[in-house]
Amino acid sequence: MHTRMTTLQLDPERVDEVIAELEERDVPEFRKLDGFRGFVCLVDRKQGKVVGASFWQTDDQMKASEGVVAASRERAAERGGAKSEPLTERFEVALDVFIPRPQRK
Repeated sequence: MHTRMTTLQLDPERVDEVIAELEERDVPEFRKLDGFRGFVCLVDRKQGKVVGASFWQTDDQMKASEGVVAASRERAAERGGAKSEPLTERFEVALDVFIPRPQRK
């Protein structure tokens, strides 16, 4: 498995707006892409720091998703009043120990 991690430094007052758009607009589009395995969003609300990590079955599938994910990243930066360009890094996942959580009602 592979992951693309993007770090954004946003206006702290706009973080929730960015997360809502990710959840409502972008993640459903990611789900349609071949090899998509999941997405997590980590946030330091006080500092406005947001880290998004998308997970892909193969490196080739991750590379093929670049266009859709890049558009999402740019929208998040713009909507959140980013203070700098997003930092994007790519990794192979060496260990995956997620525990499934109950479905939301």
